[in-house]
Amino acid sequence: MKKWITASGVIAALAFGLAGSPAAAEGSGTFKYAEQVKLITMDPQKQSGSGVPFLRPAYESLFEKGPNGENVPLLATSYEVDGLDVTIKLREDVSFSNGEAFNAEAAAANINRGVEIGIVEGLKTVESAKAIDEYTLGIRLKEIDPAIITTLCYTGGMMIAPSAMNDPALDRNPVGTGPYIHSKDESREGEVQVYVPNPTYWDKDMIGLARYEVWEIPDDTARLNALKTGQIDAGNWLSNPQAAIIDKSPDLKLMRNNGGLNYHVIISDRDGTVVPAFADPLVREAMALAIDREAFNKAIQFGLAVKSFQPYGKGDWAYDPSLEGVYEYNVEKARELMAQSKFPDGFTFDMPSIPIYQPRLEALAGFFNEIGITMNIVPVEPGTLARRSRTTDFPATNLVWNTVTDPKFLALRYIYEDAAYNPFKVKPSDTLLALAKEGLTSVETDVRAPIYHKMAAQLADEAFLIFVTNAPILIGVTNATAENTTVRYRYGEDSINLRGLKAND
Repeated sequence: MKKWITASGVIAALAFGLAGSPAAAEGSGTFKYAEQVKLITMDPQKQSGSGVPFLRPAYESLFEKGPNGENVPLLATSYEVDGLDVTIKLREDVSFSNGEAFNAEAAAANINRGVEIGIVEGLKTVESAKAIDEYTLGIRLKEIDPAIITTLCYTGGMMIAPSAMNDPALDRNPVGTGPYIHSKDESREGEVQVYVPNPTYWDKDMIGLARYEVWEIPDDTARLNALKTGQIDAGNWLSNPQAAIIDKSPDLKLMRNNGGLNYHVIISDRDGTVVPAFADPLVREAMALAIDREAFNKAIQFGLAVKSFQPYGKGDWAYDPSLEGVYEYNVEKARELMAQSKFPDGFTFDMPSIPIYQPRLEALAGFFNEIGITMNIVPVEPGTLARRSRTTDFPATNLVWNTVTDPKFLALRYIYEDAAYNPFKVKPSDTLLALAKEGLTSVETDVRAPIYHKMAAQLADEAFLIFVTNAPILIGVTNATAENTTVRYRYGEDSINLRGLKAND
C-alpha cells in the first residue's frame, strides 16, 4: 500500500483555508460556545470522550477533515504511506505559541508521547516516530493501518510544544500552534475557558476573533437558557427535550452535523468475572431484545434518533442493511431466553451514569427489569464516564460511537484483549480477531466493507455491544450564528472550525 496525497488534495487544502499569509490581521468581537461536559484536561494525548471543543482553539493537528470527510493537510503538507512506513512532510513556517519551532523533532516527540501514554486508540497501531530531516516526519506502524492519517486529524495528531509536555500544569495550560492561546487569568474554573489571539500564529488572516469562550454547562436546561438569552452563540446537545425545543423555536436553529452518535451498552465483563450472568450469551441476547428502541427514541430522544442494531448508520460505507431489526423489540422472546439461561431468576449489576445520560439509563433499567434484570444506576463525575469505562470499576457501561469513525476502531476500542474499553482483558473470539486483522489489509472501502459487514454480524451474535439508537450530531445555535457564513462545523465533530471564524456582530 503506497499513496501520496494527490494534487487535488492539495488544491482542496488551499480551498479549505490552509494557505499561509504574512499579513498581520487582528480579530474582533467574541464568539461563545458551550460544552455539555466538564473540562477534565487540556492535554490532548490524555483526553478521552467528549471535551474536544476545549482543545481546538489552542491546538492544531497534522491533518483535519475536509467538508466531505477527506483528509486535508493542516500542519502537514503531504504524506506517503508505504506498507508499515508513513512519511509526512511538514509546514516550515509554524511555531508554537511559546516561540518554540514546530518541526519533525517536535512532531515525533508528540507521536511517541501519545503512544507511550496509550489513551488515544488510533495510535495503538504505531510503533514509533522519528525525524527523517528537519521537516519530514517518519512513523513506523506495528501493522497495516488504512486509517492512520484519519487518526492524525484528531487528538492523535494534535501538537504540543515539547517543553510543555512535562509541565504538570499542562491540563490547564495548553501550548500548541493554534490560532488562539488560553487566557488563564480571564478563565474561571468550572465555568468558562477564555482564549485570545495567538500573536505567533502562522496564518494570521485566519484569526477572526478578539476573544473565544468555551462555557462549561452540563445542565441541558441551563445550556438552553444560555442560548435563548444570548449568553452563548452555540452549543452541543444530545437528542433530548431541550434539543427538541431548539428544533421548534423560531429564534434558534438545531444544526445536524455530519456523522451520528450511536448510543450503545457495552458488556465489559463478558467473561463473568464480577457478574457471572454476563458470560452467558443468552442473557446478553435477552438484554438486546428487551429494549424497545422505538419507544426509547420517542420518549427519551423526542424522535431525533433512529433505531440502531449495528455501529453504522444508513449512508455510511460500512453499513449493512441486512442487520436492520436483528434485535427488534420482543420482550416475550427475551423472557424465554432468560428462562433458558443459567440465570432464570435474574441478577443485579451496576451501570455508571452522567447527568446527560440519566434519562436514557432510567429507560433501559425499566426495559431490563421486565426480564428480571436489575440495573443499579451509579452517578459518576460529569466528564469522567469514558475514563471510568476504561477501568474495572463497572461490569458494563454506556457510551456513544461516532458513525463516521473508521471501523478499525471497533477492534481498538472493544475487541482486542488490550482494547481501550475492554478493561477485563477478555480474549476476543477467533472470528472477531480474524476479521479485525483482515479489515486492515486494504485502504479501499469497497474491499473493506464486506469484511466489516461480517464483523457487525458477529458482534450481533456475541451481543456484548448492544446498539440502541443513532442520532445526528446536534449543535444548537442562535439565528445570528445560523446566518454567519464564517461558521463551519467540523466534519463528524460537535465543534466549530475556528480558522476564519468571525463574531456574529
